[in-house]
Amino acid sequence: MKLKGQVAIITGASSGVGYAAARLLAREGATVVAAARRRERLEWLVGEIAAEGRQGIAVPADVTDGVQVQRLVEQTLSLLGRVDILVNSAGAVQKIAPLEQFSDAEWQAVLNTNLTGVFHTTRAVIPVMKQQRSGTIVNLGSRVGKVGVANLAAFCAAKFALNGLGQALAQELRPHNVYVTTISSGMINTDIHPLNPAEAFRRQLMTPEDVAQAILWVCSLPPSLRVDELPLMPRQVDL
Repeated sequence: MKLKGQVAIITGASSGVGYAAARLLAREGATVVAAARRRERLEWLVGEIAAEGRQGIAVPADVTDGVQVQRLVEQTLSLLGRVDILVNSAGAVQKIAPLEQFSDAEWQAVLNTNLTGVFHTTRAVIPVMKQQRSGTIVNLGSRVGKVGVANLAAFCAAKFALNGLGQALAQELRPHNVYVTTISSGMINTDIHPLNPAEAFRRQLMTPEDVAQAILWVCSLPPSLRVDELPLMPRQVDL
């Protein structure tokens, strides 16, 4: 098992990529702390993990609330004593429309979920990982964080900013043996897709499991290869 003995906090674990990543990292030996707002979905996930003989813990938390995130990390430390991996998977498009149709609240909601939530979780685990002198942080970005798309201005803005945040943190944290990678994917075939594409088109999309494999690859790189100058430890991965 590639992640035996490691503790992984995964946000957005109630569905989509977060759900798939939690299942996969648990299969590879990590103790998964699954975080999201929907308690019943988290408990279902943890039950599935347990059925495979692996360990998972459900901790309901809203990443847009810094107090809840701090409690999430404190509870993880109280139960498990460490945090080796943080997967920032929580995110949502929330609204597809021209920018002038966004209210202040709608604009802020997109930024809170897709950017400020990552700030909250990452800020909370940095002291732990620095003290451990080890850690991996994986942010789930998007191709629209590199190329703007009409009617997705708020989401694009958040994901562009996430790329900058990830690159800055990669430089800040590398001296502490903490590594930050942003995985940018295209459209993903999830149960609730914001664009509601036709079924034939859906079958051509990446699946959450595809992205989860990329997350596992980043998290399982051995320390000897965790050097930014090598392509094996990139600051960004494009799928």
